Amino acid sequence: MAIHLTGKLAQHRRGRILQEAASAIAGDELPQGRALALDFGESFQSANPSVQQRLIDWTRAPGHALLLMPPFIAESCTTPVNWTAERRGDPPRGSQGIAQILAPEVDYRLTGKLQTPAVTGATWSDLSMVVGTYRSHPAAGMFAATPLPLWSLTVLDAAQELRIWLDELAALAGEPRPDMKPKDTPLCADHYGFLIYLLSGNFDNVNDAMDGLHASSIFRISTAKARALLEDLQSRNLHDGLKPTQEAEQLVLQSPYGHYLSALREANPS
Repeated sequence: MAIHLTGKLAQHRRGRILQEAASAIAGDELPQGRALALDFGESFQSANPSVQQRLIDWTRAPGHALLLMPPFIAESCTTPVNWTAERRGDPPRGSQGIAQILAPEVDYRLTGKLQTPAVTGATWSDLSMVVGTYRSHPAAGMFAATPLPLWSLTVLDAAQELRIWLDELAALAGEPRPDMKPKDTPLCADHYGFLIYLLSGNFDNVNDAMDGLHASSIFRISTAKARALLEDLQSRNLHDGLKPTQEAEQLVLQSPYGHYLSALREANPS
């Protein structure tokens, strides 16, 4: 796995510590293979929305993970979900590995809708987050944030613990898929039915859409079938991980099923 320094961290003196301790590589372009990109939290929080979106789009690909670290701006952030970094008083206690080593230097607490992953030393004894993560769907890459100052000089004497923790975290982002061209086989009725469902509702994310299937009185698609259809649509580049693409919408509207979508949108205007 490649460890890539991006944003301000790529040119900062603290980045050189990570280059030495974790064999990190600094560069302007995000890698296309399996990689963990590191940046300062404040760099991401203060970036304009287009820069934030570029990074989030990159994390949607399996095998891509973005990890933010101190310093942070002590305020809420809404990308990719609501999360907040706030100053804490006393240093945290009760974790393992690199988290335990760096605990005396931790100045921030993370709260919000980030999830605690199943990795070693993911929480402190008070159950606050050592690392919080977000994935747009189970097959996507990962966005993550940690209050651990991984650029500390301390890690030079704990390089093995640092690398173990980074590798374990990055493994959660999955394996990158080989470049795939859209399949030559045409869409079937199930594809169109699922696309009509996705395009006719206002869903915050894929999980929200899947939950809505249970309550739908119109669409009878099992969760297992829906996830299989979703994976196939993604392989055809007709779903970007959050919603169907414009190409997918045009395919539906130009198909014999297009009038169903138009009727549903008229009945349920957004």
